[in-house]
Amino acid sequence: MVSQADGFDIVGMAFGLAEAVGHWSEQARMFFYEAMLLNRSCPACEGPLAMVDEGRCRCTTCGNEFDPTAAFQRCEVCGGPAHVSIRRYRCRQCGADVASRFLFDGLVFDPEYFRQKMAESRQKRQDLRDRVRQMLVGSRSRDLVLPAAEMAGVPGLLDALNSLTADVGQRAYVPPSGWDIARYEAHIDAHLGRLPLWFDEIPPLAEDRRLDRIRRLSAPV
Repeated sequence: MVSQADGFDIVGMAFGLAEAVGHWSEQARMFFYEAMLLNRSCPACEGPLAMVDEGRCRCTTCGNEFDPTAAFQRCEVCGGPAHVSIRRYRCRQCGADVASRFLFDGLVFDPEYFRQKMAESRQKRQDLRDRVRQMLVGSRSRDLVLPAAEMAGVPGLLDALNSLTADVGQRAYVPPSGWDIARYEAHIDAHLGRLPLWFDEIPPLAEDRRLDRIRRLSAPV
């Protein structure tokens, strides 16, 4: 087995060979097109022709584009004109297959056919979505109508609710033990000025940064 250590770059040689083959193939394609269009002229202005794609040529004088197989080739069975049928050429009169002499790779497709199939596919997907949407609409339950709440319908409910808020307004705020709220109010007020100040720019008073932040937020300044 020969490797790069033996003085041969197998990978580089393989890429170089592939590039050379591709270049030769492109040259062969161009030569094939030139040979097949030799002594052919544009039906519109008699100008010279050049291939622009598989199954398409263009007049270099007037810019007219057309299919050279359909323009110049006839059915060998009945002499009828050829046309593209999905992926091959067929005779318009007898329907026999026509082997194009103007295709280098022998590949052609009918763009109108594929546009139609794509449009049909999109329409089918849209129809399916519409049917599913209609099915979902039909399977929905009716709106649920709930009667108004009757607070007096549950014995003792109103008294229990009233007891939760009866003396809230009379309760005074009692700060936690060890928290001098007046000290925090004075500290924050001392750092406030005419210019705006970010909250985190106020220095902390306690070592516990999280607790200090909570106290600064709670101070009614």
